Amino acid sequence: MNDDRDLNDYHHKRVENFKLNIPDEDWGDTPDADLYSDLHNADSANESNTVISSYSDPREAQRAKLLQDEAEIKAEKAHEIRNKEKGRKNKAFFRFIWIIMVLFASILFSQFMITGINDMLAIGKEKVTVTVEIPKNATTEQISDILNGAGVVRDVSFFQVYSKLTKADGHYSNGSYKIDTNMDYEAIINNLQSNLNRVDTIKITFKEGVNALEMAALLEKNGVCAAKDVLSVINSNDFDKDYEMLRAITNQKDRYYKLEGYLFPDTYEFYKDEDPKQVVAKLISNCNKKLTKQIRSKAADQNMTVDQMLTLASMIQAEAADKEDMYKVSSVFHNRLNSSGTGDLLRLRSDPTTYYPYRTKASVPSDIRETYKSKYDTYTIKGLPAGPICNPGAEAIDAALNPASTKYYYFCHDKDGKAYYAATNAQHEANLRKAGLK
Repeated sequence: MNDDRDLNDYHHKRVENFKLNIPDEDWGDTPDADLYSDLHNADSANESNTVISSYSDPREAQRAKLLQDEAEIKAEKAHEIRNKEKGRKNKAFFRFIWIIMVLFASILFSQFMITGINDMLAIGKEKVTVTVEIPKNATTEQISDILNGAGVVRDVSFFQVYSKLTKADGHYSNGSYKIDTNMDYEAIINNLQSNLNRVDTIKITFKEGVNALEMAALLEKNGVCAAKDVLSVINSNDFDKDYEMLRAITNQKDRYYKLEGYLFPDTYEFYKDEDPKQVVAKLISNCNKKLTKQIRSKAADQNMTVDQMLTLASMIQAEAADKEDMYKVSSVFHNRLNSSGTGDLLRLRSDPTTYYPYRTKASVPSDIRETYKSKYDTYTIKGLPAGPICNPGAEAIDAALNPASTKYYYFCHDKDGKAYYAATNAQHEANLRKAGLK
C-alpha cells in the first residue's frame, strides 16, 4: 500500500512539473504560427514562467484572423471617408473660386458693354466740331486711335468690335474730315466712308487746250494723285461700260492716250490723295454732259463721229489765236478735208501735231529728241490724226461744227498771234514772210 501511495505521488509530481518546451523557430512551420507567436510573446512579457497548455483550438486562430481582417477593412473605410471629406472640401473651395472669377468677369463684361453702348449711341457726349486726318491705307486700329485722340470715340476697343461686326473694316477713305463729337458710331463710319465732309479740297482749273501729260503733272503738283497713276487710268478701258462715246473708240492701239480730248477743261474740286480713277471720272462725266444731244446730232449730220469732232476741235484749239480765229482755222481744215486732195491738201500740216504727245521739240525726252517722230504728225499723215491732241473747250467744239465760210486752205500766225490766211500756196508763202516765219 505504501508502495502504491508512493507511486501515485511520483506520477502526480511528474504531471505538476511537466512543461511544454518547443524552440521558437519551430513555431513558424505551423499554420497558426503568427497567432501562437503573438500569444507566446504576450505570455513572455507578462510572465516568463507561465505554463502553456499543450492543447490549442484552431477556431481561436481563425477568430483572431477574422478580427484582424475586420480591423483592416475598418481602417480602409475610415481612410476612404477621410479622402471623400477632403475632396468635398477641395471641391467647395474651387467652386467658390470659380464663382468669384465668374462674378468678376461678369462685372468687367457688364462694365465694358455699358460704357461701350453709351459710347456707340453717343449718350452724354457734348457737340464739338473737330477735324481728323485719316492717312491712306489706315487700319481700323489706327483710325480708332485717331478718333479717340480727337475726342470722337471714347472706347477704342468697342469701336473696333463695332467696325468689324458692321463690316466697315477696309472701307474707310483717307483725307481730312470734319466730325462732331456727339455723333454715334454709325454716323462716324458713314462720314469716313464718303467725301461729303472732307475739308482737304483742292481746286484746279484746267485751261482749254491742256493735254493729258500736262493735266497729270498739274494733279501731282497739287497733291491730288501721282501723274503716272492718272495717265494709267486715262489709257484704260475702265469707263467704257458707262459711256457709249468711249465704247465707239476702235483705234486705241494707234493712240497715245485713249481719253485725250474727253478730259473736259474746267475748274474742278478734288481731294488730297484722291483715287485717280475718281479724278478722271469727274473729267469724263463733265465732258459727257457738255457734249449735248444737239452737239452729237450736228456732228452726225456732218458725217463726223464724236471722236472725229473732238480731234478736229483739239487741233483748232491748239492753232487759233482767239475765239474769232477759231472759226477761220476751222474753215481751213474743213476745206482741206473736203478737197479732192489736189496739191497734197489732205495733209493738214498742223504744227501742234508734230511732236504730240509733247508740246514742243524741247519737251521731248532728251534721249529720243533728235530722232522722235510722232504718229500724229499731220505733215506726214493724211486727214485727221488717230485722236485728239489736247482737250478742247466748248468754243473750239462749236467752231469745229460751225466753220466760217471761206475759200482758205492755208493759215499762219506771227509771234504776236496775228493770223494770215491764204487760198493758194503762193499766197501762203508770202504770208509766211510777212509773219516773220521765213
